[in-house]
Amino acid sequence: MIKVIDNIISKKEQKKLIDLMITNSFRNNFNWFFQPDVTIKTNKLQRRPGFSHVFIQEKNVPNSDYLNYVMPIIDNTKDKLKISVKDVLQVRSFLQLPLDKNFTGKNIDTPHIDLQTPHTVFLYYLCDSDGDTVIYDYKSKNKKDIPYFENIKELKRIKPKQGRVVVFDGLYWHTAEQPTKDVRCIINCNISTNGT
Repeated sequence: MIKVIDNIISKKEQKKLIDLMITNSFRNNFNWFFQPDVTIKTNKLQRRPGFSHVFIQEKNVPNSDYLNYVMPIIDNTKDKLKISVKDVLQVRSFLQLPLDKNFTGKNIDTPHIDLQTPHTVFLYYLCDSDGDTVIYDYKSKNKKDIPYFENIKELKRIKPKQGRVVVFDGLYWHTAEQPTKDVRCIINCNISTNGT
């Protein structure tokens, strides 16, 4: 199941998140933290630095004063899809900047899964940008089940659009293309449901 829903939160809530996290209109000192690579730090073949903010680090434990800004994404998504949320495992945001291709290399970001236990991903896009999300046809069966990149095929590609959320089984390997024209900013919510 891969579901794409546009305008999962109101335009007013969308603008509030952009003002908070990108334009800093609130003058609130929203904290972004540098990441040497936004996907997998141990991959020596790519360099995709960016910034992150952790709203929930581990199961249901708040890690940010701004968690209340992102909860409508989770609430509206679960209501719209009639998903029963058991736990919010982690909620993180990533901000990527356009980088020179000589710096990043030609390939897209390393395919990965966020957690090795069953979970559902609610991936929210703060703004329109390039840097598609790519979901592959490979689903992990256990912690040691890691595919060879050449053996996985693209299942679905989603374009970042302000207010859009994509929902999918988190054990499907996925990744993002590096933005080339503008910032790419997402909020990644990993959820356990009563069905997983």
